[in-house]
Amino acid sequence: MNSLHQTLKCSCGKVQFAVDSPSVLRLVCYCKDCRGYVKTLNDKAANVTTPLDDWGGADWSSIYPSEITVTQGKEYLAVCKIREKSGIRRVYASCCHTPLFSIGEISCLLNTHLIENDKKADVRFRIMGRQALTGQGKRPPISWSVPLSWFWTMPGRVNKDKMKPTPIDINEPKILEGFTQG
Repeated sequence: MNSLHQTLKCSCGKVQFAVDSPSVLRLVCYCKDCRGYVKTLNDKAANVTTPLDDWGGADWSSIYPSEITVTQGKEYLAVCKIREKSGIRRVYASCCHTPLFSIGEISCLLNTHLIENDKKADVRFRIMGRQALTGQGKRPPISWSVPLSWFWTMPGRVNKDKMKPTPIDINEPKILEGFTQG
C-alpha cells in the first residue's frame, strides 16, 4: 500500500484539505450509487467534472477520516446522503460540486481524482462489477471475491480509533437533490 501526504483541493480551489495517511488502498466501484452520486454532481458542475471510467466506475482511495484536515473553505463543504436510510455520508464542495470523500460508520473513501497522478496508488480492487456499464475495449478485471461491505467495515475493524474525529460534522446530512442511480 502507498502512503499519501498531500494537500488536495476541489475543482475551483476554494476548498483545500491535507491528507496525511500512512496507507492508502485504491479501488474502483461500479455500483449504481457511486456512479449516480458522481453523475448527479457532474450535472450540477459548471465546468470541471469528475470522470468515471469507461464502464462507469468511480475511483476511490480508502483512508481514515482522522487523516483529513480541512485547511481552507470549510464553509463550502456540504454533507449529503443519497437516500434516507443510508449510513454513508458523502462530502462535496458546494462551490463547484466536486465530490471530495465519503464517510461510513467505520471507513472513509477519498476521491482519487483529487490526488496528483504520480502519487496515486495502483488500483488494487474493482468491485460491484455486476453493475458495470458496457464500456469500450477490454473490460477491466473485477475482484468478485471482495464485497463492497468489506471496504466499509474492514478499516474500522483494523483501527477504529482512527475513525474520529471526522473533518466535518456528518450528523445531519441532507438528501442529495436530484440524485438518480447511475
